[in-house]
Amino acid sequence: MLRFLLFLAPAVLAVATAVDPALGEDQGVGVYRAHPDAIQWHSVLLHWSWVLFAPAFLGLLAPIRRRGAVLARITWCAIVFGLVTFSALMAYDLALLAMEQTLPDADVTRVDEAFQSMQWAVWGWQTPGLAGWALALILTPVTAAYAKVISWWTAGAALLGTVLYLLFAISPLPVNLAGPVVMLVAYAFAGREVGRHQAPTASTAPAEPDRFGAFKDAAGRAGLVAAPVVFGAGLLTVPGLSPDIAVAVQHPGLAQASAFLLHLAWLLFVPGMLLLMRRGGRFTAVAAAVTAFALMHFSGLMVGDYSDLAVHRTVPAELATKVNDAFGGYALFTFGWAVPAMALSLLGLIAVPIGAAVDGLVRWWVPVLTGLGMVAFLAVGVGPLSVLSPLLLLAGFGLLAKALPARRQDPAGVAVEEPVAA
Repeated sequence: MLRFLLFLAPAVLAVATAVDPALGEDQGVGVYRAHPDAIQWHSVLLHWSWVLFAPAFLGLLAPIRRRGAVLARITWCAIVFGLVTFSALMAYDLALLAMEQTLPDADVTRVDEAFQSMQWAVWGWQTPGLAGWALALILTPVTAAYAKVISWWTAGAALLGTVLYLLFAISPLPVNLAGPVVMLVAYAFAGREVGRHQAPTASTAPAEPDRFGAFKDAAGRAGLVAAPVVFGAGLLTVPGLSPDIAVAVQHPGLAQASAFLLHLAWLLFVPGMLLLMRRGGRFTAVAAAVTAFALMHFSGLMVGDYSDLAVHRTVPAELATKVNDAFGGYALFTFGWAVPAMALSLLGLIAVPIGAAVDGLVRWWVPVLTGLGMVAFLAVGVGPLSVLSPLLLLAGFGLLAKALPARRQDPAGVAVEEPVAA
């Protein structure tokens, strides 16, 4: 699977780059309006490429234990919280398309300026997203090479592909494909090298504690507890505890904070799902993997809250409604991103605790609590009782985090799992 992901991610990036209609000097307002279908394919595929890079990069880091553990921790954070956040920004391209198809150029410019001036969008999304994206692309091959998971030649080729992409991504065809093609070749070789990498055992690495694994475990437990807490903060900061956009327009700062906290909440569940992939049985591992991947998509949908707020603060309500209707009419975005992301995330957060209970990791009241928490979220949504869902999720996932077996080092220094009685 890892070899497939390392090939697929740059391949999708190449296709997304090839279909981009905004190449060369043609970067002004109006180009999206002239190429609506190409913009949709470009934006959705570009989002998918970066999200596919996330599990591919995490797989490259997976064999690391002690050597390179410090770099691996930094890179891991850049991938999970930076690269994934960056992938979400592709949704704004679709919002711009809806604006260009609905509003005159002057209004599109004003709305875009309003969006770019939102401090929560800048410091909560754009800055960490761009920084994490750049760090993930640079540090992942460097870290893997330093830890001797891949060769330095392969890492150098991957970095060359990244540099070429940064330099020529919006150049005319076929120059813009240079970066993705070089990355595809480099990461395909990386997949072969990872397949030949031998994980340390008690006989081959008698004094190598799994420091990176311990970090991932701690991050997973922290995420299972922090995610419901941040989720509750996001629900409780919705202006007026009402989904009415008119109320959000009156309190733009609070609306921006709420959208960011909800994004962060879904993202914080990802380390917990990654932990359960390593600790659960087959069903739990598969469900956790699907849920983690879905959450990476789902967390990005909160970008739409910012674009929606910018539109409603800039143009009359009837025009804002037309923009929203246009955005909601993009089937590729709806069925290629939004609907599967939401459905698989919410269902996965129910299924994974059930799998943990079947595996004997937790008692049955844990999936009951988490299941009720998700049902409460769907039934209550935003309102005075919205705190009920995060409280139930905190109780359920908190118990799950506490019940997961702790890592211990055997006499040879190799980490093993402590069994937990059902």
